[in-house]
Amino acid sequence: MEFTRPIMWNVPHWAEITLYAMIPLVMIAFVAATVWRMRKWFIGAAEPGTPSLRQQLLQSLRPRQLWSLVKTALFQSRLTRDTFSLVMHQAIFWGMALLFVGTALATVDQDLTNLLWDWQFLSGRTYLVYEFVLDVFGVVLIVGIAMAAYRRYVLRPRRLQAKRKNISLWDAFPFLSLLLLIAVTGFLVEGLRIAEGLHIESQVAAAPSDGQARLAALERMDVRARLKMGPERQEAQLRRIAEGEAVFPAAAAAPVGKGIAHLLTPLSLDNVRLLHQLSWWVHTLLAFGLIVSIPMTKAFHLISSPANMLLRDAGEPGRLPVVAESGVRTVRDYTWRQLVQVDACTWCGKCQDVCPGYAAGFPLSPRDLVQGLGAQLLRTKPKDRDNTPSLHGPVVTPEELWACCTCRACEDICPVHIQQPRLIIDLRRHLIDGGQVDEGLQDALMNFQRYGNSFGQSPRKRADWMKPLGFKLKDVRKEPAEYLWFVGDYASYDPRAQEVTRAVARVLRHAGVDVGLLMEKEQNSGNDVRRIGEEGLFAMLRDKNGQELANAKDNFRRVLTSDPHTYNTLKNEYRAGGQISEGDAAAEPLAGKPVLHYAELLDELIRGGAIGLARRMDRTVTYHDPCYLGRFNGVYDAPRRILEALGARLVEMPRSRANSYCCGAGGGRVWMKDSPGIAERPAENRIKEALALPGVQCLVVACPKDLIMFQDAVKTVGAEDRLRVVDVGELVLEAMDVPAEAVT
Repeated sequence: MEFTRPIMWNVPHWAEITLYAMIPLVMIAFVAATVWRMRKWFIGAAEPGTPSLRQQLLQSLRPRQLWSLVKTALFQSRLTRDTFSLVMHQAIFWGMALLFVGTALATVDQDLTNLLWDWQFLSGRTYLVYEFVLDVFGVVLIVGIAMAAYRRYVLRPRRLQAKRKNISLWDAFPFLSLLLLIAVTGFLVEGLRIAEGLHIESQVAAAPSDGQARLAALERMDVRARLKMGPERQEAQLRRIAEGEAVFPAAAAAPVGKGIAHLLTPLSLDNVRLLHQLSWWVHTLLAFGLIVSIPMTKAFHLISSPANMLLRDAGEPGRLPVVAESGVRTVRDYTWRQLVQVDACTWCGKCQDVCPGYAAGFPLSPRDLVQGLGAQLLRTKPKDRDNTPSLHGPVVTPEELWACCTCRACEDICPVHIQQPRLIIDLRRHLIDGGQVDEGLQDALMNFQRYGNSFGQSPRKRADWMKPLGFKLKDVRKEPAEYLWFVGDYASYDPRAQEVTRAVARVLRHAGVDVGLLMEKEQNSGNDVRRIGEEGLFAMLRDKNGQELANAKDNFRRVLTSDPHTYNTLKNEYRAGGQISEGDAAAEPLAGKPVLHYAELLDELIRGGAIGLARRMDRTVTYHDPCYLGRFNGVYDAPRRILEALGARLVEMPRSRANSYCCGAGGGRVWMKDSPGIAERPAENRIKEALALPGVQCLVVACPKDLIMFQDAVKTVGAEDRLRVVDVGELVLEAMDVPAEAVT
């Protein structure tokens, strides 16, 4: 007869009864605590302009969302930038998962097939594989826990340290300790069981060789009582052992358990059995303790993190949802999905590591901010609506909120898809509503209201950058053009950025591209205004631009932009079906009209042969990925293809593509004064990164704000003679070698 998995070996009947009585109590406690915790999610506000909660939940079950959950939760796809963390989390996750599956299979084998049909599927070769897999993944789990402890308590990386009282370096200690003890006691239980089998085998071997004598020896050792199966199978197993076979043949596939067993064989059979029962109880109670503790400890992220991955808004990263203008004052003002995010935070600190505000020395840590919100959520009583304290002051300060560049570096790297910038923007809206605005921001907002631009310049001067060209672009309000060029504020008014705008205009003219402008009717697109938190002003700018676009919609087919911030908003927030109600003037004009950044168009023209390059560029350059072009909209390759076509030698910065480091201008920071005592401005940090690259002569950009920020930073660090900041459009014009008169 085939050997099978031993069922409740050496566990007395009273212990079995106690175990089965405890299981429902443990599950009730777990479910009750989980429901108590999850109820707090739904104190949040409803999401304006979205379907009902039921419809939102159903939408979360779409294949795309489910596949995202599989990639992120099961395979830790967002940890690929940190190999140590990836291996550690994979080891812990898959160790826990396989041991849980093993326990579930054992339960079915024991309490279903064995009881109903006196048959076990964990037998023979199947059981050998089962034992080997569980032994291997038990070791994998212990290795993962050891890696976590080493990183947290020996390496002690800065991102795992905190200043806030509600965050502790030791917050994971109980969970890691429980997991380790469960794994170790599991191996100990296995080893003691195998050690008992070795004792039984030795005594059977010492008995006379006839079958009856050996069966009698087994009876004296009370082996029959330990074989919990039907009488026929019980007799067959006793005969198998009496014939000299191993009590536990599968021990050969359990190297860890077998190794422990050999260490314990000097103990007597009675002592082995006693220690086995004690270890079994310790292991069982630890496992029950872990289950009950999950909803009340950091381990709750095992539930909340997958929930957030599944329920999150998976729309375009550059599209902010419709919100109330008054913003967030208490945790109740956040939407329920945002509260799930807050509760999903694992305190890994990866967001803090990539935050330009934190690196510069501003009082902002995205991790600490989210953890503070989470602590406030836990303190909030669902029914006590009248006594919910404000978040402003006790939990977050204006200085923290205004330090954010809204670059999405934190959101992009977050392993559990928390959208930190949106949490911050909603809090900013409340500051705006209460008049708590940075002085530089106040001036910019006044200029937007009066002039439609942040420079405080007359709208009539918006197209003055064309004067040195010697030719004029079309007025798309009066005559048709293939492209409507929405130039943007900096590219229109800043003297250095105007040089780039003229260079791009010359390239387009020479390539025969039909381009027109809105002239003085163009206003700021509102991207940064919205991310400052001025929702009302954004709506005003959007509606004014929308009306002009509506008036000219029959005169253009595609939209061209200079500023990635403008590109993001026109592409994602001015569209029909986006964040604007159907029928709104701003929604209709761009329906079906592609929005391009000029780098995309130049790349298209070069590859199509419309732009001829007269000379190759013998230069070593590096390229900075703008946040709103790259992380927000995934445009990484077009500028690089241009540089390749120009013959430039591209040296990538360590932080490039999705990991690009913000220049520090976004989220309204470009208009704010730096706080005294900051360590280093983000733009200066980026310039030093470029200077550290071997042989690099140029830092290439594709954003007017990057151009201005880096130009200033080069001067600040004293590197004007070593590094030139240049726009990709200027390099294309240089390579074309087109004299000015050729395009007049």
